[in-house]
Formats: sequence, C-alpha cells, structure tokens
Amino acid sequence: MKRFLYLLFLVIVIFMLFEFNLNNSYCYDEKITLEFETVDDSEMFDLYILLPREYINYAIKNDGLDIEYEGVETLKNRDIPSINVNKENISNDLYEEDDEEYIQILLEENENNKYEFYILKDYGKLNIKYRIKNINKDEIVHIDNFKIDSNNVCEIKYNYEENTVKQPNVGFIPFITKLLIIVLVIIITVGIIAYVKKRR
Repeated sequence: MKRFLYLLFLVIVIFMLFEFNLNNSYCYDEKITLEFETVDDSEMFDLYILLPREYINYAIKNDGLDIEYEGVETLKNRDIPSINVNKENISNDLYEEDDEEYIQILLEENENNKYEFYILKDYGKLNIKYRIKNINKDEIVHIDNFKIDSNNVCEIKYNYEENTVKQPNVGFIPFITKLLIIVLVIIITVGIIAYVKKRR
C-alpha cells in the first residue's frame, strides 16, 4: 500500500511539473494572435485595432525602454519592438472610453481574408478593442470575455449584417480535472491488478 501511495504521489508530482512547464514554456515576449474575420460583409469598411494606454505602457516596459506615453506620438515617433505596426496606419485621433485612451491602428486583410494582430501573451488581459467604420457604420467590438486556444490564437468572427461578434468553441480542460482523471485511472488500474492477483 505504501508503495502504491508513493507511486501515486510521484505520478502527480511529475504531471504537475509537466503541466507547469507546458503552460510556461514560452519566452517572455511570446505573442497571442488576435484573428479577426468578417462574414456577410456586403459593404467595404475600415477595421481598426484599438490599443489602450495600459497595453502600450506594458509593451514599453516589456521592451526595457525608457520613454513616456505621449498619446498617438508614442507609436508614431518611437520604435517599440513589441508593437510592430506600419506608422502610416496609425490614426491621428484617439478613441476614448471609460477614462481610457486608445490608439487606433488601421489593419489590413491578409491573403486568408483575415485581419491579424499580435499582442504580448503575458499581458494577461483582452481589453483591446476593434472599431469597424465606414459611411454607414461606426461600431466598437469588445473581446474582453473571449478565450485563447492552445495555439495562442484568439479567433473573432464578426457578422457585418447582423452586427454580432462571436467566437468558435474553444475546448479547455482545467488542470484539476486532468489531475482527477489521472488519479482515478491509476486507482482503477491498481484495483484491477490487485483483484486479478487475489483471484489467482
């Protein structure tokens, strides 16, 4: 019995270490891909990503730079490696919401008809927004309750006609659930082995 408990403890420790390394095996500046896709877009529009002052200050600190936030000029006049954008796509106008400033950056569609933007993974928030704008529409898209999948991708699907935003189902099994499943499998396996030995 002691041997079994020791084995069980060892397996749990190994699994916990493996899980920790798996979840933390990225460099300090690994990125999350924000992947925005539209459906039923019958009209042309401009799509902006809105970066809050908080994120820009975080990126400055992440890159070890000694610069102060100065609104739009922060990105227009400075090079911040963690925010690699075309300076010509930075809007001169700030967007403001709930006492927070957002710098607006025009995004360009890629060959897969998606808009991609990369943010620092360890920022830990999704308080970044999107703005859809044309002559008939000016909508803000919030993604703060969205999930990030195991490939570090946050998928956003926007229906232009219905003006709705959603996310494909992201499967996620909590760590404690994985641990309980492993312990249960071990207990059942040991029980079967003990039963077979006893029958013999």
